[in-house]
Parts: sequence; C-alpha cells; structure tokens
Amino acid sequence: MFLQISASFTFCKLIQYGLVILTPTSQFDTSTELLLNRYTTESENFWNRVLWNKLLSWDAVYFIKAMVAEDGKPQFEHEYAFSLVWVQLVRFCAPSRELYSVLKVGVLLENVLHYLATFVLYFLTVKTFSSSTQKSAYAESLARKTSVLFIFTSAAGFLTGIYSEPLSFTLAFLGMWARQSAVFVALPKHVDTFYSRLPLYLVSSLCFSLATLNRPNCMVLGIYYVFDLWQMMKSRNYTKALLFPLLSGILLFLACIYQQYVLPYSTFCPQRGVWCEQLVIEPLTKQSFYGFLQSHYWNVGFLKYWTPNNVPNFLFALPNLITLPYSTIYFSRIYPYYTLRPLIWITASLVIIVVFFAHVQIINRISSFIPLHLWYVADRLVKKSNSKKKASLRGDDRIAHYYILWVIFWIPIQTALFASFLPPA
Repeated sequence: MFLQISASFTFCKLIQYGLVILTPTSQFDTSTELLLNRYTTESENFWNRVLWNKLLSWDAVYFIKAMVAEDGKPQFEHEYAFSLVWVQLVRFCAPSRELYSVLKVGVLLENVLHYLATFVLYFLTVKTFSSSTQKSAYAESLARKTSVLFIFTSAAGFLTGIYSEPLSFTLAFLGMWARQSAVFVALPKHVDTFYSRLPLYLVSSLCFSLATLNRPNCMVLGIYYVFDLWQMMKSRNYTKALLFPLLSGILLFLACIYQQYVLPYSTFCPQRGVWCEQLVIEPLTKQSFYGFLQSHYWNVGFLKYWTPNNVPNFLFALPNLITLPYSTIYFSRIYPYYTLRPLIWITASLVIIVVFFAHVQIINRISSFIPLHLWYVADRLVKKSNSKKKASLRGDDRIAHYYILWVIFWIPIQTALFASFLPPA
C-alpha cells in the first residue's frame, strides 16, 4: 500500500512539474512578471525562469505578496480573501522573506500536505467502510483506489504551486477520521465510557474550524454536527448532544464569526463605509466580509455567473458537476451507507453553492476536501474488478470510466494552462 501510493504520487508530480518546465517562459497574463519586477532581481536565473516563476500564477500572486510582506498582511482589501492562515504557516516555516525562499518552502509544504492527506484519506476510507469489528478486504481495496484517485485530483496544476487547498483538505480528512472514530468505532467495554469518545470528537471540531479559517467553503463541514445533534435529540440523549455536536458546532461557529465579522470589523470599520454601516448588531454586519469581497471584487452572487460567455466554464466543470451529485444518489439510494449521510448532505450543499452562487469551474479545485465522489468512482472500480462477467459499460460504470478518462486528459492540460497563466482558473 505505502509503496503503491508513494510511487503513484511521485509519478504524478514528476509528470506535472515536467509539463511546467516545458511550457513557454512568457505567460499569457503579466501579473507574475510585474510581481517579480517588484520583489526580486533573480527572475532570470535558469531554474527560476523555467520552473519557479511559472508556479506564481493566478491566486499564487496574492499569496506570495502577503508571504513576503514585512508584516505578513495583505496590501489591499481584496487580498484578504486569500487565506492568512496558510500565509502565516508558510512564513513560519520559511528561513527568510526572500521571494524564492518563501516560494520553495510553500511548494514543499503544498506537496507534503498533499502526500500526507493521501494516507489520511486511505485510513479514513478503511475506517468508514470496514465493519465495526474488523477491516474488510473490500474496504482496503476501496481505500487504495481512492488514494490513487485523490493523487490524480482534478485540482491538477493548482496543487503544484502555493495554493491553500492542501491545508484544508488535510485538516478536513483528519476531522472526518476523528469524528468517525469517536462515533462509530467499537471500543473495549472497560474504556468505552461517555467521556472516552469526547476528545476525538472535539479534535474533529478543531480540524474543521482550522480548515474553515483557511478556506471558508469548508464551513459546510458543520453539517456533520447538525446531523449528529438531530440524531442524538431524536434518541433523547440530551447530555451527549450538548457535549458532543452542540459544543463542537459552537466552536466552529465562533471561529467563523471571529474571522468573517469580528476581525474584519475591527480592522476596516468605520472607515470602510457601506459594508461597515450595514449592521445587524455591532460587529455583525448583514454580509460576511468574505461574502462582501467575493461579490464586490469578483461579482459572485446568485445566478450572476449564468451568462452565455461562461458556458465554457460550465463545460470545464461538467465532469464534477455530474459525478459529485450522482455520488450522493449512489450512496443514499443504490448502495446506502448510513455513516455517509452527513457527507452526502455536505456534498450536495457544496454543489448547490458553487453552481448557483460562485464561479462554477472552481469546483474542480475546491471540491478536493470532499471524498464522496472518489469513493463512488473507486467503489465502481472495485465492483467491476471483482465481477466475473465481462459486460459492456453501463450506468455507474460508464460514469466512472469517463470520469477517469477525463482526469487523464484534464491533469496535463490544466497543469500546462496553469503554468501559462491561462484560464480556466
């Protein structure tokens, strides 16, 4: 298992960085060039020119600006949309504030987190699909295939640079594993007490809170606590409901309130004007700070992306727009798993938010913290390999087959587009 996953990861990254090196040194967008002219005199060094400069594409420009700043803070208001948690982590690990030193540390951290998350996902898959008393051959086979699929993720070129997604999906998988362990794993009777499961459950809250502070879309992970609270209230287990999901959910909620309302209000108000003045009660504004930045600077809002010129972006997102929703149907009706019910709700919520409120093509990148569609594809691969009949591809198997074909073409194409600073972003 370890060698297979490690070999797959190494192969994927070698292909991707090889493609980055082969792309033209002059990018379509000039943002990277302007950034390098301002912050460094070493941009024409051979390896900087053929590799490192190309990793500073799209949002990486904003991340690196904050990472090399003296105070570690964004220069302009809209740059606060890019995770300060990730920025501070890279700054903490970097030996200096020199641009290429910071960039190399950020790229190393990105790859290390992606690699570690692959193994966390493996153990999460085994824990989720094994019986309460023992591992199953099915669960281990599913876990291996899921981990390899996750390596060849549709986030593609964005995971070669310094994007914040790997920190969030690593924390999200750890949080799912901790909750799964606290709720469903059988413990010896002499240690299976009311409080013996609480620490792991609170670990899930810590992981989900940090993931959300890093990437606000991870807020939907709070659905786990809504689901658990509802189940415990139905069974009249009020004390456990209070100490487990309610406490954990409140911690996640308070982290969101602090990041999206308290901290921005104390930083920008009352000077910011309109956003600051639209108060519910100080410091709670009618719109979160992240929501304001998204709508004000990127025109994000209900159906605002549904325009004829964005049809290509919907097509770029189409494979995940098919596979993600269908995975919710698959695990709720075709092969229902009770333990997956909250993740089904989380997956459906993310799809609805992205399709109706966001720039839809980003689902290829930000869905990386949700494993449900990978479990769906991996499950079809396991069932197909175990089947003695060599039937033609139908239904679910056809969807899984075409999804894998798409990933095979999408990863190199999107990596090259990313390195060239070409859309889709």
